[in-house]
Amino acid sequence: MVNSERRARVAVVGCGSFSSRSILPNFAFIPSADLVAVCDIVAERAMDAARRFGARRYYSDMEKMLDSEELDGVFIIGPAPMHYELAPKALRRGIPVYVEKPSAVTAQQAMELAELADAHSTFGQVGFMKRFADVYRMAKEIVSRDEFGQLHIIRCKFAQGPYPSIWGIEPPCKAMLIGQLCHIFDLVRYFGGDVRCVHALYREVTPTQFAFLVNLQFASGALSQLYLSSLDCKQGFRDICEVLELIGYETHIVCEDMLRLYWQRRSDFTDAAPHAGRYLCVFSPTWTGIIDSRRTFGYLSEVEHFIKRCLNEASGGPDLWDGYWSLRIAEAVYESAMSGGVVELIG
Repeated sequence: MVNSERRARVAVVGCGSFSSRSILPNFAFIPSADLVAVCDIVAERAMDAARRFGARRYYSDMEKMLDSEELDGVFIIGPAPMHYELAPKALRRGIPVYVEKPSAVTAQQAMELAELADAHSTFGQVGFMKRFADVYRMAKEIVSRDEFGQLHIIRCKFAQGPYPSIWGIEPPCKAMLIGQLCHIFDLVRYFGGDVRCVHALYREVTPTQFAFLVNLQFASGALSQLYLSSLDCKQGFRDICEVLELIGYETHIVCEDMLRLYWQRRSDFTDAAPHAGRYLCVFSPTWTGIIDSRRTFGYLSEVEHFIKRCLNEASGGPDLWDGYWSLRIAEAVYESAMSGGVVELIG
């Protein structure tokens, strides 16, 4: 029996290693997605991606693809300068876009993309997959409960090994703020809301090994402390430490490495040993729980969310304006660290 339910007709532009590893494999698990085409400036790479991931056609020219295909959405997966260059080609046609993070190299460019989407009555999604990771979705649901109450403090550590200059951004510490730590800035906004002001300190050991200590104040009055470093680990992009703490009143949550969650509720779950505390609710999955790692870490769910938005079956999610704010915070951290002053983001 043929399924008569409508599927979102989508194309993927950019068939490089990240796209082939983290984005394209997800379509096989999303029945409502119809991958009609892939595109890459290297025709052989596009042809190989079409064969491997089931796209019906392949192109080496994005404009030709947009002229030839009737699309509900376009994924643009590559370096940030590519997003800024190519996303407008779809947005000006009123076609929704998904771009990887960051959406551009500067906050100004990211704002231009967001404004362009608004002007053409369409939308864009940015690949902040952490919002869709199981552990952070659990944490978001818990802090939204009346039981948790108001969120007062967010603490976050993100550390890895040496970080190089990318996309022509100098120095490397600024490149890391834009290219990697935009993830963290979006994550803390996801929980804490709009950021009012930023104050940052900086320590450099080598040009590629450094650390930022950052204080944020949210519009709500809540505070955040961020430890952001390329000092802690030997190998960059492999040895990563990530810890998020969400602190309320007499309750807190700790998320470790996007895998484990610990929640101390206000009330103990037994009074058998009231002197013993602390009583923790713990999520620590077995290997069978994370065998579907694409969903565990958010890659499958973020692609699925964009597909649902293209079908008008979902709303919200990290959009192009969120992409702008993540870069605005990144630039404010750099400005504050270099000047020693507080940078105001909103009045």
